[in-house]
Amino acid sequence: MPIAEGNIRHTASGRLNASFNVSGSTYHFSGAFVSGIQSFNTNNAKVTYTNVRDLTNTRTFSGNIGPDKINLIFQNGPVVSGDLDFPIYPGASVSGHGSWNQGFDDSD
Repeated sequence: MPIAEGNIRHTASGRLNASFNVSGSTYHFSGAFVSGIQSFNTNNAKVTYTNVRDLTNTRTFSGNIGPDKINLIFQNGPVVSGDLDFPIYPGASVSGHGSWNQGFDDSD
């Protein structure tokens, strides 16, 4: 399964933004968690996927964040994971939804 590297940012406003370099193209994910969680960043994230078509459209996910790691499993198969830049306590089970876009960052 291909793996692409990137970063993840979760802001105080509740937005989840991730970017990954997939074969020279940037793929962005912009979404939100169903319930609140404190802000975090990771600059060493990775997404594991089967086909780049997996990184399209609106998708739901579930997983775990904290205290040191993030692991999000999308309903169509991709897994986003990485080490958090700073620990968050307590860790939490999370779920949410968002959209994948190629080369378009709608995080602003």
